[in-house]
Amino acid sequence: MSNQITNTLKTLNGNIPEIIGGAVISIDGQVIASAMPGKIDEDLLGGMAAAMLGIGERISTELMRSEMGQVYIRSPDGYVLVNAVGSDASLVVLVARQAKLGLIFLEVKRTIQDLERLLCND
Repeated sequence: MSNQITNTLKTLNGNIPEIIGGAVISIDGQVIASAMPGKIDEDLLGGMAAAMLGIGERISTELMRSEMGQVYIRSPDGYVLVNAVGSDASLVVLVARQAKLGLIFLEVKRTIQDLERLLCND
């Protein structure tokens, strides 16, 4: 199954050139699968993604009385998107600054649907 998830991430990366990389992270911060550039520390990425997801869920629940769908950070060089994938995982996507976020969000939504199917078959 991990190979299928990795292939899904590679497809996401290949569909939009501005996507730098993607990873699926468990809620406890473990990397399930990754298609990130070699310079990215995946253990660090997993821990930070789990923290972002936890904070996003808390803010969404406490302030909006709703489930969290996405948290993103914008920096001068690009974006880090963290999206819930079901209740047990998250999708982290690194995106270059020049990307058109509407297209990224659409592609991420499609990828999440594929990942949810794969993770539910586990």
